[in-house]
Amino acid sequence: MRLLLIVLTAVCVASSPALAEEYNYPYHDPYLATVTGASLNADGLTPGIKRQVVHVSILPGRDKLPKLEGKGELSVALYQQKRAAPLVFILPGTGSTPYFGLATYFARLFYQDGAHVVIMPSPMTWNFALAASRSGAPGYTPEDARDLYGAMQRTLDVLKARNHLKVTRINFMGMSLGALEGAYLSLLDGAEGRIGISRYLLVNPPLDVASVLKQLDEWDSLKEKFGAERSKEIAGKALSIVESFTNQKRDDLAAFDVLAKGFSTFTTEELQFLIAEYLQTVLPELVTVTQAIHDQQVLNAPQGEVRKRLEEAKGTTFTEYSDKIAVPVWRAQTGEADMSSDDFSARGSLDTIIERLRGNPRIYIMHNTDDFLAGPKSIEQLKDVLGDHVILYPYGGHLGNLWFPQNRATVRRLLR
Repeated sequence: MRLLLIVLTAVCVASSPALAEEYNYPYHDPYLATVTGASLNADGLTPGIKRQVVHVSILPGRDKLPKLEGKGELSVALYQQKRAAPLVFILPGTGSTPYFGLATYFARLFYQDGAHVVIMPSPMTWNFALAASRSGAPGYTPEDARDLYGAMQRTLDVLKARNHLKVTRINFMGMSLGALEGAYLSLLDGAEGRIGISRYLLVNPPLDVASVLKQLDEWDSLKEKFGAERSKEIAGKALSIVESFTNQKRDDLAAFDVLAKGFSTFTTEELQFLIAEYLQTVLPELVTVTQAIHDQQVLNAPQGEVRKRLEEAKGTTFTEYSDKIAVPVWRAQTGEADMSSDDFSARGSLDTIIERLRGNPRIYIMHNTDDFLAGPKSIEQLKDVLGDHVILYPYGGHLGNLWFPQNRATVRRLLR
């Protein structure tokens, strides 16, 4: 009876919305909160925790593209227990890889809780585009999720055969765009059961991709208002603040106060610019690789001059990537010549599938009511569909509060 009481208490705490008066997260500016989360990384590899880089072959022929020879395997990060254990797949959002950022922070925590952990690369990275995206132009969520599902199956097969991984249960954590892709993944696995994922934790999923892209492009255009010199100064100042944070312990609230104090000197527009710049760091390599797979004459530099093509691709925005690269590929593959960028984004939004998630007991969503990439109406819609499986916090911006003890404890509790 005591054990039952403990379990019921944990479930109730995990699934009840966080109220403002119960929540002491200190940063009420959503942009400031967001940059503290974007600065988060694992504080080194804790003694006893070994991370392995595992290369998985998925698409034949992608390993032989000119100037990309030998790079056509998917690269995942593995944290393996020495015994049979639950496995947590982590899918980070845009701007992250398996080797830095929030994914590595939680990989350490899950490992310490006794789980195997596999961090997958976001579909919006050059490695996934080259090694696992059948179209070679990721960005269409339903097909990205299908590619991800296949890549996860293949990864599991390789880890069981090559690394002798023994798994007792599989959970999934997706963040931002990774959370949106996780929602689509839940439908695939629910229908096909080829992996058998027991629980999904989706953190800060955007509902309307098109509006998010437009928002990011608006913030990116602030560099024209600031000018090249000031933009460079803003980015340099931010980098120095983050670098000073790298040696701090990630469980030390005082360290986050120092980090937040450093970023509090930036204006709202400067923080918006930094968020857009951070998220767009993936684009130059992604654009260069997509054009190596099928050259659409987007880049002027010759195919063999990779450095020049990377430099040229630095000016690409998310909307330009969608308009000039992803949408034309999908027009050609589907035969829908009149497909617009808005159609493309709308078909891959959470709005499209949200009713299919209704009442799904395997899905939990954590969100912040001040997330500027979601909006209160979208969050209310999630609450209507999933009820108490949506855990709301009043502050935190976009992924900015996951390090906070209350949020961190909820994540661990849900995926333990």
